[in-house]
Amino acid sequence: MVKEETKQRMAPDEYWKFLQQVELQSIVLDSCSVKTHRDKISGSMKLDIQKKVGYVIEKETSAVITAQYDLIATPSIKKDFALKLGCVYRVMMTSERLITDDFMEIFINVNIQTNTWPYFREFVQSMLQRIGYPPLTLPFFKS
Repeated sequence: MVKEETKQRMAPDEYWKFLQQVELQSIVLDSCSVKTHRDKISGSMKLDIQKKVGYVIEKETSAVITAQYDLIATPSIKKDFALKLGCVYRVMMTSERLITDDFMEIFINVNIQTNTWPYFREFVQSMLQRIGYPPLTLPFFKS
């Protein structure tokens, strides 16, 4: 019988201790796009927000995380979009200790969206004003 290898996960207290020595280097907008169909805008819009996160550990003590957000607004009774808006943020961080996949898996599930969501909310608000669309307040971030 072959014994399955169990993936070792970082304990919560170990994670938080490790996080205390991690430093944020930068959060930058890597790419963005906005597409509109003004004739499809209505007073009642359905929002679909998709999130995708990935990371690469560089030089053992630094990591680059990408957080992608895509928003599609459609009239509540139609499928054609009135607005498609997307952006990708690149977050660079460093650590005094070696960064592990265990740490990064927890970080991208627990922390990264909490840190990048406000940037996305501001981007959406700013872009809607610039393109002449009515204001929109995105909901609280919920994992």
